[in-house]
Amino acid sequence: MSGPSLLDDLLVVDLSRNLPGPLVSRLLGDLGARVLKVEEPTLGDPSRHLPGAKDGKSSLSALLLAGHQSIALNLKKDAARECLEEMLITADVLVESFRPGTLERLGLPPAELRRRYPKLIICSVSGWGQEGPDAQRAGHDLTYQAIAGSLAGARGMPAAQTADIVGAWSATCSVLAALHRRQRDGQGCWIDQALLDAAGHASIMAWASETESPRADREPLLLTGSVPCYNLYPTKDGGRLALAALEPRFWKKFCAAVDRRDWLLRQYQTDGSVHREVAELVAGRTREAWATLFAEHDIPVDPVLSSAEAREHPQVKVRDLLRDGDDGLPRLGFPARFDGERPREDAAYPGLGEHTDGVSREFGLASALSSRKRRAGGIGRRFSFKRWALALAGKAAPRGLGKNSAEGEDS
Repeated sequence: MSGPSLLDDLLVVDLSRNLPGPLVSRLLGDLGARVLKVEEPTLGDPSRHLPGAKDGKSSLSALLLAGHQSIALNLKKDAARECLEEMLITADVLVESFRPGTLERLGLPPAELRRRYPKLIICSVSGWGQEGPDAQRAGHDLTYQAIAGSLAGARGMPAAQTADIVGAWSATCSVLAALHRRQRDGQGCWIDQALLDAAGHASIMAWASETESPRADREPLLLTGSVPCYNLYPTKDGGRLALAALEPRFWKKFCAAVDRRDWLLRQYQTDGSVHREVAELVAGRTREAWATLFAEHDIPVDPVLSSAEAREHPQVKVRDLLRDGDDGLPRLGFPARFDGERPREDAAYPGLGEHTDGVSREFGLASALSSRKRRAGGIGRRFSFKRWALALAGKAAPRGLGKNSAEGEDS
């Protein structure tokens, strides 16, 4: 670990799984917090078993869990809950992503946790929020965006998990704000982070457009392809060009560069005629040819790169955002620098339950590691990736496969 450590006195206990909740802990960990990642004993976090693996280890899991300490606990068992509550005595933040009401069923109702641990900040990440007619419904990033209206202007599937990622950043910001307030009054709080709300914030341009008139599904919005100066266009070689000459001065420079001054007054024309003319022009050259041409002009026009190509782009390399860890798995740096340095560069990827024994002893719970309690399921063992791979191939049925808790499930 290198770089400034801004939250090195912070202890985070993470019960969440999949993407949004673990990303909250990832960001806090990048800023220096110690994260105790509590995982289901048999399979662990579902991200460990997603495609994109190297030597049986998932790349997404490495991006989310590296630097954390993994503790395998079955929270349906009394011994495991005792371990968790001992950790919460000194913890600053608890992150969870169960379906609303699950903590109560586990004997850990948030209101009671707030009473017992008044300085604790509980961050509950759920799909639809803690209350309302849809609070108990299943969901995923795509459905949260659908209901929030952020897909209305989309012409296809979104390329990023907007609700999940914006939700994680919103939750992280809320945790930091709560920590700041706690410095004044010594009190924690319970944060209710709905991914639906995050998707709503991602729709800020769409909400603004509603002041003119209500917009229908698939009705193009300003930044979703309705104007020819801000769109994606196929190139001769099957690539794509991102044209973002939104301001008149950039459109003027673009028209001059391609020798089409007749387009100057047609920048915001929405009848499709200019779209077709620009598309025909762009289709006449390769992506590389366009990149070479526009490299000489200060215009926001760039080739659309794949993730692999983006990693090799000179500016991306200078920023040094993505690198490989010692295990060959990727590490994504915190997307900001402090006095020229990122908070954390590389960190070890923990095996499932790797730190269970050490953390239990640290919190005075060595007795919980007895063979009797291990057999009872209170403290978990490591999971064999080979067994999971066989299960995916239909050759075995893994025991204890939990549902998608980050999207609102309860186990």
